[in-house]
Amino acid sequence: MQQLIILKPIITEKSLASQQTQDKYGFWVPTNTTKNQIKVSFKSVFGINPLLINTITLKGKTKTNGRTRKPIQKSDRKKAVITVPKGTKIELLKLNTK
Repeated sequence: MQQLIILKPIITEKSLASQQTQDKYGFWVPTNTTKNQIKVSFKSVFGINPLLINTITLKGKTKTNGRTRKPIQKSDRKKAVITVPKGTKIELLKLNTK
């Protein structure tokens, strides 16, 4: 069984605006995945060959526990911004995964 690469879409005002104007879609992915793995997974899930994939690794913040005042390190996250061919649209809210 293949590991799920694309965890969930990023749905914010900024990402929705880039979907409409630039045909770019944002997804959260595991931190150890490569662009090649993201490309293969995206093509298998959506059936669209992406033009460009940009990845951003967001470092986890250090928070302070309210009760014990000890620092807690949040985990790192990775974001993939995928550019699809012009005029191609993806319905993210109606996606049915198996």
